[in-house]
Amino acid sequence: MTRLEVVGESEADARGRVALGRAGARPGRRYQVRSDDDGVIVLVPVVSIPEREMLVWEDPQLAAQVRGAVADAEAGQAVDLGDFTQYAADED
Repeated sequence: MTRLEVVGESEADARGRVALGRAGARPGRRYQVRSDDDGVIVLVPVVSIPEREMLVWEDPQLAAQVRGAVADAEAGQAVDLGDFTQYAADED
């Protein structure tokens, strides 16, 4: 198990919020909040992934294809297929 270091104390305000700056929390960073039966709370840094992008993370073959395409583009081996904006949906 990872050793946890005490970095200070903080008191929850009327809305249940706790300041975490001394613990290294940064503005805009997301955390998964875990708690146990004793009231111990552990924050785990996370990165949220849009649901539509999860397919790449869940499919190793597709992820390999994407990594290969990025490597090709970085190596200057990409092929310009033109403008595809006519096919784009304005849902985002």
